[in-house]
Amino acid sequence: MIHLNAKIISRGGEKPQSAVASAAYRSGTKIYCEYDGEMKDFSRKGHVIYSEILLPEYAPKEFADRSVLWNAVENFEKGSRAQLSREVEFSLPCELDADERLKAARTLAEFFRDKGMVVDMNLHSPDHENPNPHCHLMLTMRPFQKDGTFLEKKCWREYDLDKNGQKIPTKKGNDYKSHKVYATDWDDRGNVEKWRALWADIETEFYKKNGYEITAEHRSFERQGIDLLPTIHMGAAVTAMERRGIQTEVGSMNREIKKINALILSSMENIERLTNKIAFLEKEKKAIAQDKEKELPVQEKKEDSLIAVLMEWQQNRSAFIQDNDIRQRTDTKTGNIKDFSSMVAFLQSHKIETLEDLQKLAEDTKKQRSDNIHNQRELNAKLKKMSNIVDIYHAYKPYAEYLKKYESLSGRQKQSYYDRNADKIDTALSYRTGLKNMSGTDRLLPKTWKKELEELKAESAKIKHDLAENDAILGELAEIADKTAMVQRTKAKQNEILPNLGEKKSVKKERGNYGRE
Repeated sequence: MIHLNAKIISRGGEKPQSAVASAAYRSGTKIYCEYDGEMKDFSRKGHVIYSEILLPEYAPKEFADRSVLWNAVENFEKGSRAQLSREVEFSLPCELDADERLKAARTLAEFFRDKGMVVDMNLHSPDHENPNPHCHLMLTMRPFQKDGTFLEKKCWREYDLDKNGQKIPTKKGNDYKSHKVYATDWDDRGNVEKWRALWADIETEFYKKNGYEITAEHRSFERQGIDLLPTIHMGAAVTAMERRGIQTEVGSMNREIKKINALILSSMENIERLTNKIAFLEKEKKAIAQDKEKELPVQEKKEDSLIAVLMEWQQNRSAFIQDNDIRQRTDTKTGNIKDFSSMVAFLQSHKIETLEDLQKLAEDTKKQRSDNIHNQRELNAKLKKMSNIVDIYHAYKPYAEYLKKYESLSGRQKQSYYDRNADKIDTALSYRTGLKNMSGTDRLLPKTWKKELEELKAESAKIKHDLAENDAILGELAEIADKTAMVQRTKAKQNEILPNLGEKKSVKKERGNYGRE
């Protein structure tokens, strides 16, 4: 499943952002910001492997210079809460080599350029044991006029007109009906979904070009009708901690999700196997019923119980073991008896006598399994939130002392301390803002957060246990249906042979294949 997110870089919010600083950070360069008079220096940042600016029609050629471009944007937007840029960030497929990843990223970048946006493209590829190649596209948010200047108004009001071309008064009569007209469709709410679908198509195309039979998918597992649970995208802070060998809550949750998905996959296989065997047994049952209708029996024969059928399987299975090694033959018979005893105990404990009883337990278990997966999916949303809060708090702690000291100072001392520790203070502020946004409070409550997370984990462990039980039941039902189908198939073959033999001829019982199919 692809990863693509979009967000707005703006001066609004608790922590105003700078387009110049954002561009410098993503490109790993140093740019002077004319808006606030500060040098944005991220030249020591690593992992930037490629940078390029793509210019659309009518954009000034000097905008190919990153400093000129984003300072022009900063100077044009006067508002204190102005939106400066839209960022689209997406993962690049590890299966492709560096050149193919660049071509794929540029394909998406060219789509935005052709829409009329300047695209500042930067590819990052952290070099560590778990590679995470990804791309950042910073996009301008205003279209260009033919003279190369930004369009002043992105939307305007137009009056609704009646069939005579006259304005239509409102009900109150103090105005006229109107609607907004937008210069572009860039701000449509449905765009991100379209961009994800587009990137999925681009990824799939590049997979096929490079010999991979992989289809990228932008929809969630739930929307695709797949029972599997999605893992959580790890942010920069969590990824950095995992790289240093620190087990994070989000990382641990992803590892747990993979274990749960293994159970879900196993039960999916058991359901498929069970469904196929039940379909065969139903078909055989109908065939037997039709044969009985042709006969005129004195007394209707009762359907064999599943235990009786399994007993026939066990007897035949043991009778036809041909291994010459006496010890091996004995071990095989012992194994058959254990399998038989286990299946009989299962049938008795669940009060299953007939195929209908088996089908009912199968349907009930599948319903429980579906409910458990649904509950786990809902629980994962809560786990994701609390895991991120706990992880961000742990990432915040090493920088907290710098922020506390900075907030305790004033005047020149405060500014001097900030100049010496700007990176650490800004990092602490960023983490604290994130904690506030996710927890909904200014207060730091690590013990409360940890307790809530542990309670959610316990609930998840219970669901995982129930899913394992569902899988075990479905697996046992599939085994029983499998053995029952073997017996029925052998009987069907015997019925085909017997009518072709004379009554006085001795009938040699056909050996059934009682191995697992």
